[in-house]
Amino acid sequence: MPSAEHAWTVLFFITEPGIGEVLPELAGCTTGLCSVRDEAAAFAGAGAKVLGVSAHAPGYLAEFAAARKLGYPLVGDEDLELGRTMGVPVVRRLFARAGVVLDREGRVRALVHPVPEPERHAALVLERLSELVDAGQRAG
Repeated sequence: MPSAEHAWTVLFFITEPGIGEVLPELAGCTTGLCSVRDEAAAFAGAGAKVLGVSAHAPGYLAEFAAARKLGYPLVGDEDLELGRTMGVPVVRRLFARAGVVLDREGRVRALVHPVPEPERHAALVLERLSELVDAGQRAG
């Protein structure tokens, strides 16, 4: 999953894209994903590739991403294996809202959880990514 062209890969784990449109009490995934879209320049500036991850079928996710013009792919992890391997909490066969930062070698460098405010999903992960970038520059 890491990219040779990027120093970092950032995975945004979400419960279910668009669920708030059906069940308002679970709202937040669309807001969180759009916050990532809106911060695309900041992620690119940090050398990060961005992916969204949900416990759903890839076909549904591609349609959702295209309809909202996210600008980055959503990938399905129907068996929850990828997220569990990275330490992302699971609630009722869905992922809790979280962010995972991988380095170029695919090592988990940060798990950002909890994310209580969906509109701050991107900002919280960018803060952690910035710390990692700064630490790498000091070490280099």
